[in-house]
Amino acid sequence: MKYNLSEKIIIQDYKIPTNKVYRVLKGFFLAVSHINLFFYIIKYYRQYSKFSFTYLYELIFFSQFREVENLHVQFGTNKHPIDFLKMIGFLKGKLIVSFHGHDLYFPINGRIDDKDYYKNLFIAGDYFIANTPYLKKNLLSLGAEEDKIRIIPVGVDDKYFKPKKHKELSDYISLVTVGRLETFKGQKLGVECVKNLILKGCNIRYTIVGNGREYNNLNKLIKTHGLDDKIFLTGAKNQADIKAILLNSDIFLMTSITDPNYGVESQGLVTAEAQSCGLPVVAFDSGGIKYTLEDGETGFLCKEYNLDCYTDKLEMLINNPELRNTMGANARKFISTNFSQNSLNKKWDKIYS
Repeated sequence: MKYNLSEKIIIQDYKIPTNKVYRVLKGFFLAVSHINLFFYIIKYYRQYSKFSFTYLYELIFFSQFREVENLHVQFGTNKHPIDFLKMIGFLKGKLIVSFHGHDLYFPINGRIDDKDYYKNLFIAGDYFIANTPYLKKNLLSLGAEEDKIRIIPVGVDDKYFKPKKHKELSDYISLVTVGRLETFKGQKLGVECVKNLILKGCNIRYTIVGNGREYNNLNKLIKTHGLDDKIFLTGAKNQADIKAILLNSDIFLMTSITDPNYGVESQGLVTAEAQSCGLPVVAFDSGGIKYTLEDGETGFLCKEYNLDCYTDKLEMLINNPELRNTMGANARKFISTNFSQNSLNKKWDKIYS
């Protein structure tokens, strides 16, 4: 409402008639009425191996953006047809593409193979945004030019995710993990670590927020260990509920690991949100996660699947409230400096201008 964004949204609708005859007639009419674009229409059709009136409708639709200064595409898989239109010189503005992770792991969505999938985009694009140096390496390995790549993480609203001034005292330490319940999120490892800590006599509770295909497996594992009164699966929660849970927790467990069938976290936004709330983090050194915290300052990193290290670091934080407070304060400062929207806006200003 404040910025009237609803009035500025343009739906990507090419308005292609379903009736074949009408589709052809309207196509000819568009070609004639846009005779000034005839040169680009010919060049555009040369990008394809077969004829379709759809391509004409695409070009006419995007003609409204010819003079736009910056074209920003979210997720590399949304590249088409902007990559082709930029290649032929039809679109004049800079083409900026933000990659987020899964759009660089082939086969993408289990069906898109590499086979120079981003070849035209890497030629046509002006800037490619990676959220971490880890993702930058992936872009380089696929053929993107290094001087076109910029690293800008996904930001955190540190005015929304901020620590409580006065935290309620509890007779136990609250641990929390937030994320989809999938194998690569590694919540099973969190359960195993908590089991080990409870056997050591730690008075803790572990909350796992999220839903997904691993829900039943995790629930079964918790029951097998007899930890129904110590580990809680909350299901999916909205942002306000997640914030409240973080603010009432003491330590954040980032349990994600590399999954050969899925990929790996390229950044891990929730780690930054937890630190913004003043929580120290214990995480596995997986993908781009290490770039979202400072090992030994705002939390701890352990090698993937190293449960002994993970358990030891958690135990250290559980038994040392002063260390938790110090790391929590460091975490808040680290996020405000490196991941707040204000700090990232300066980087975006350089790209856009």
